[in-house]
Amino acid sequence: MNIPQFLQPAVTYLRKHVSQETMSNERLIVMAGAAAGLFLMIMFIGFWSLNQSMAKKVTTSKTNLARLQAEVTGDAWPKRVETTQGLKTQLTVRLWDAPTPGLAQASFETWLNQSFGRYGAKPQQILITRSPAVGRDGNPTPTLAGLQRMTAKVLAPFDQTALQVLADAAEYQKILVVDRLILRSGINSRMEMDISTFIRAEASAQAKP
Repeated sequence: MNIPQFLQPAVTYLRKHVSQETMSNERLIVMAGAAAGLFLMIMFIGFWSLNQSMAKKVTTSKTNLARLQAEVTGDAWPKRVETTQGLKTQLTVRLWDAPTPGLAQASFETWLNQSFGRYGAKPQQILITRSPAVGRDGNPTPTLAGLQRMTAKVLAPFDQTALQVLADAAEYQKILVVDRLILRSGINSRMEMDISTFIRAEASAQAKP
């Protein structure tokens, strides 16, 4: 039986390591040689694919490294740092400023009373609390470290005055966030509002003896 040339190495190996009874069956030898050749081909293809994948990852890593080096050594990185510092300064200026937490709460309450009083109204109740500033998921974040959230629960009559106060809060120079707003109409019409601002936590630390 003629054995293909590409199977000759496998057949030679089998003749050396397989028993004579098995070697007498030429068809079995050819099939075994074909299986061995197929196995070697599969291994070669696998190694080739692995090598191509690794080469692609290396190329991608080199590209990312080159881009990062270009950003750090070029003008883009200093400009980003400058922009970030500018935004941080703007944000710091808009924090509620007071030397102590007690004074911060007092000035916040004064501002609310003056905002309603500007339109001839007076809040029925203002209750102010403070808590550490957290992210949207309710967990502390490094970017909010050193800040406290100061929230005022306001109960006031619901009329045109309430809308004017909300408009003033939206345009005020300090950060003001309306967390909750309930408007009730009828005989006992009223507005229930939670409005928050932010102060530096360092003020709390400085206030302690």
